[in-house]
Amino acid sequence: MNRGAPTLILVLLAAIGAVFFLAGFLDIVVLMGHHIPQKDMATDYLIGACWALFLGLSILVWPVTAKDKKPLMLAWAAKCVVALGFMLIYENHYPTDAFAYYESGKSEFFTWEMFKIGDGTQNIERLTFLYSRVFPDSYHMMKISFAMIGFIALYLIYRAGVLFTQKEDNRIFYVMMLFPSHIFWSSIIGKDPVILLGIALYVYGVAGWYRTDKYRYLALIALGIFETSFIRVWIATILIAPLSIFFLARIRGVLSRFVFIGLVLFGFGWAHQRFKQRFNIETNEDLVTAADVTSQSWAYGGSAQLREGSFDSFRDLMLFLPVGATSALLRPLPGEVLNLFGLLAGIENLTFVIILAFAAFRTRWQDLLDPMVLWAIALVFFWATTYSFASYQNLGTAARFKLQIMPVFLGLVMYLSRRRAAAARLPAVRG
Repeated sequence: MNRGAPTLILVLLAAIGAVFFLAGFLDIVVLMGHHIPQKDMATDYLIGACWALFLGLSILVWPVTAKDKKPLMLAWAAKCVVALGFMLIYENHYPTDAFAYYESGKSEFFTWEMFKIGDGTQNIERLTFLYSRVFPDSYHMMKISFAMIGFIALYLIYRAGVLFTQKEDNRIFYVMMLFPSHIFWSSIIGKDPVILLGIALYVYGVAGWYRTDKYRYLALIALGIFETSFIRVWIATILIAPLSIFFLARIRGVLSRFVFIGLVLFGFGWAHQRFKQRFNIETNEDLVTAADVTSQSWAYGGSAQLREGSFDSFRDLMLFLPVGATSALLRPLPGEVLNLFGLLAGIENLTFVIILAFAAFRTRWQDLLDPMVLWAIALVFFWATTYSFASYQNLGTAARFKLQIMPVFLGLVMYLSRRRAAAARLPAVRG
């Protein structure tokens, strides 16, 4: 008997088994995708899986350092397992905004208008409309495309950390790319991956400008702020405000100081004006009313929790902020949202609280004098106080919103938790 015959038989048996497995798995995909507005779900899924494979192979030709390509491909494989596997459970249980974005994008009745600043939902619909004019009609393919946007964003934030610390570390890479809320919420069709990309451009620009003083990084900062303003106009204000840390703590040279201060003041004025227009705010009383209305509007669904009373004064807002900001950053905790995803979010947050406590124990006062550390703390603070009103009222939504700041918050905590003997501060690179 030919020696190759047993091998051939095993290959044929494996192929037949794979066909039966795939057929059975596609039946599960069809069953669990009953909320998705797609008639041929099996073909839809296969298109998405092929697209995921193609995008993964494209990493081989990305203009990135060669030693990052293997970790990137491994991280992308894990992300695809979540997007095309674990997320089926989520899509089976919850009719999400992703279905509406997908359906409106391919609708023949869609009326095209140009992108508008602050018009978040409609801008995502316009984006999916343009996408549907170019790519095949596949929900899973569109989801994988949004997942790649989130994937690139997380990688940019990791590279920003490398720029700042001047140190490569695959352990940090995998934590950043595979942190549960990162890998899940950056893989959905919707605002979250798009906002995260804008924040990533901004973070990378800040780290690059801090290290090199090159003006091209200021352009990245501006691009990131501008991009996020198309989805959530108030995020632009959140991103610009912490830059004030660098006014006196970092800038050297008269020209650099004037250029930077001028750009920051112009950007803050532009973002603040659009924020006031979005919520019709003219006085402190208007701000209190807008905060109260926004807070109450999120109190719905199984993960909602009602706040007693209403905001009647600016003092009420100030008293609420510590509780609201803590909720925005560290909740839900185990037992607060009674479903599978609430349980997972609670375990993640409890783990993070423990790591945060460890970081607080290890932090030294000299760490807090570093402008980049001060900037990151200010960014987390401004985000948490802004989102405190919505996040406190709906802990399920809070878990999704947190994607906007968690990569920075996680990076900050890991930096403060480092071994001091192995992480001496390096001087800035000039050039």
